[in-house]
Amino acid sequence: MTKSRSLIRVGACLLVGLSLAACGKVPPTYYYTVRYQGPHSPASAVLEARLGVAIPEAEHLLRQDRIVYFTGGSELNYYQYHRWAESPTFMVQSLLLRQLRGARLFSSIVPYRAQKGLDYVLRGRLLALEEVDNGPSNIIARFGLELELVRQEDGQVVWTGRAQRERSVASKTVGALVEALNGCVAEVLDQLSGSLREAVMQLQPTPAAAEEGRE
Repeated sequence: MTKSRSLIRVGACLLVGLSLAACGKVPPTYYYTVRYQGPHSPASAVLEARLGVAIPEAEHLLRQDRIVYFTGGSELNYYQYHRWAESPTFMVQSLLLRQLRGARLFSSIVPYRAQKGLDYVLRGRLLALEEVDNGPSNIIARFGLELELVRQEDGQVVWTGRAQRERSVASKTVGALVEALNGCVAEVLDQLSGSLREAVMQLQPTPAAAEEGRE
């Protein structure tokens, strides 16, 4: 009888526990993305060449979807229920494609998937996409990116660029953080594409692009 009563008590406790868990509410998860339309140039392409834009490399914390913030200078934290709609590296690749297509730097711009037949490949590294808390009234949004343009024919790096921007966050909310990051992204992409434009104007069409133009 003692054993049976013990089993009944255990079963009752489990039922109570399950009932309490069912009554508890799990906080909703919110998803965010960077809103950036990019430029729109009606002019013809600066260079008649085919460009592949690679997914940028990044540290592990910038390859997952949880939004990162730092406190006390170097203490790393994550927002559990506030996340990017996709991996930041994929998001930055999409932003780069939008920026370069709008700027009309190359006649053909596609995502790079290790395919042959391109003239150039744009590779990069995502350096920062995060919040930095330096105190209750000093919250900063930070975005950083470095890029390099590689000639596919011989693997030569023909241009490199690096930029980082910080902006104050208006309030201690993730929405305000993302809004500040929007501005940082726009400034960084404008700076890097402007520098890349100057380099592209000095490049001659590769043999593959020249041959394609004659067909």
